[in-house]
Amino acid sequence: MNPRALRQRLGAKWSTFILLLPLALFGSLYFGLAALGVLLAATLSTMAAGALIQWSNRGPLRWFNPGSMVTGLLIGLTLSPQTPLYMIIVGGFVAEFLGKQAAAALSGGRIKYLFNPAVLGRSAIAILETFDPIPYADLATGASLLFKEAGGLLPPSYWDAFLGLTKGAIGETSTLLLLIVGFLMLRYVVLKREAAIAMLLAVPLTVFLLPDTAEIVGHAPWISQPLVYLLGGPTLLMAFFFLTAPETTPNTVRGGIIFGVGVGVLSVLGRIHTTIPGAEMYAILLMNLTVPWLDGRRWQRAL
Repeated sequence: MNPRALRQRLGAKWSTFILLLPLALFGSLYFGLAALGVLLAATLSTMAAGALIQWSNRGPLRWFNPGSMVTGLLIGLTLSPQTPLYMIIVGGFVAEFLGKQAAAALSGGRIKYLFNPAVLGRSAIAILETFDPIPYADLATGASLLFKEAGGLLPPSYWDAFLGLTKGAIGETSTLLLLIVGFLMLRYVVLKREAAIAMLLAVPLTVFLLPDTAEIVGHAPWISQPLVYLLGGPTLLMAFFFLTAPETTPNTVRGGIIFGVGVGVLSVLGRIHTTIPGAEMYAILLMNLTVPWLDGRRWQRAL
């Protein structure tokens, strides 16, 4: 069976879930059982929240809902293996209830999702992390190559970053694996690719054009190198699996390009000029707010 036929048989959500499994397997093997526990907790929490929503709406109860499973696995792949269980559960329920139900309820069904549910859930976890005394971003398995506050560290090995033998979130370290599953995602699963491609081009170009800051020069000068943003951090994971979400990205080619460029530029600015962890998440949430406007302009036509 060829990949296109597989997508037609399984549907986009199940196909996406299958493509996420290699990232989950690699992260579990590399970071250990703690990472596997985080991935299971995130997926089970969104499954439980989704089932609870179905029960409250008196609909058919489906525990293995591919949409909820993809959301949970995406949240888990962006986390550190040391993330506490209560944070994971909160993130899963925020993604399902606020991310997938609130917008539809407030708009009378006119808007399915206002924000990307997985990003919204992950952002809730990020907020909880700021109130926790343990600095998760500084843990050995948590600080990625883009963590500019890590002064005194040696420059990263590009080869190790390409293979995935570096620090970072569970699903973001292996550039090689992300390129493989990302190609399959763009080629055979998703219909809207413009935002993802635009982000992948905008991120290194923005890094190249922006001047270095004193903090980067003094702590982590490699962050001024465009290639590091593709080899380290969540750029590839966000582009391939978050900027391809059909419900929260523009429906036009031009809109998708603007969306992807906006996320890429805001992500780099957040990384370089702030200390906010996970700047890419907030960039996506901000650009989610522009989707109705991008879809509503007359000069934008679907090509």
